Amino acid sequence: MSINPLATYLEAVLVAADNQSCSGLADGQGSESVSHDWFQRTLKDSEVCSLYAGLVNKLGLEGGYVLLDDTILEKHTLGLEGVCKLLDTKTGGFILGLSVVLLCWSDGRRTVPLAFLPYERGRSKHDLAVELLERAKSWGLTPRYALFDAWYASQKVLKAVTRLGWHFVTRLRRNRYLDGRKLRTRHRHPNWHAVGKLKGGVEVKVFRRGSKFYAASDAALEWKAAKRLYKIRSGIEEVFRALKQECGWRGVQQRNVRTYTNHLTFGLLAYLYLQRLGSQSRSGVYVLRRRLISRKLTLDRTDLLSFLDGAA
Repeated sequence: MSINPLATYLEAVLVAADNQSCSGLADGQGSESVSHDWFQRTLKDSEVCSLYAGLVNKLGLEGGYVLLDDTILEKHTLGLEGVCKLLDTKTGGFILGLSVVLLCWSDGRRTVPLAFLPYERGRSKHDLAVELLERAKSWGLTPRYALFDAWYASQKVLKAVTRLGWHFVTRLRRNRYLDGRKLRTRHRHPNWHAVGKLKGGVEVKVFRRGSKFYAASDAALEWKAAKRLYKIRSGIEEVFRALKQECGWRGVQQRNVRTYTNHLTFGLLAYLYLQRLGSQSRSGVYVLRRRLISRKLTLDRTDLLSFLDGAA
């Protein structure tokens, strides 16, 4: 695997103001010798996905937590692979876009994107979530808890987490059944907890706080600990925000699954490299990107190559 073309593409993602398309990368990279067509060919032939998997394997992530969520990358043209009308859970309306399911690891402070899968018709997001969790297991990860919102608290996902030997903390919708009764009808009091089985036989400890319900597979967990764990899940939302605003995920303009998967993976590499720079300079992802775009900060090509070479 040749590292130099990957380094050039990654460098462009890091320094280009418009890093969503090959045209933007070619303009922002600042070298006339690297054209739009070069970026497109590199993207088509790149082995960046296997390189990223290798990098994750070498990060030495131990314990911690795995976080699951998905996001919609808005598009404006039908007929592109994977693009369809999707329900936006924030607005309740439908938008045209590409849905991506992401798995992250966190130690409660730092959040690392591990892998993602684009949604395509024929497979549910829960199928994709299970595949990502199994991939994390194959990498040898041993998280203390898997954390996700109510959308992913399906029988399929909950049973997969249990089968992998992990615990989970999640939200539950109020119409879920615990021991044959809907959660919202079990008690009139707004604050309670109970141990029982959800549909499908998954044993959980359920906490009600006001109108919200939470579930944990660890029956020994108390409410304060469950609340603290569930808050860690919000780290994945910050990763999505940074990937979209700074790492080329918003408005990605590739036309087929292979090329936009490769481009999004370069975005993950950019995020990890910005984290690396941030740990050295004590600056955040957003500040570093502004400095790179304005050329107030110059990338060290040798350091970039070393970063990629460590994953190859």
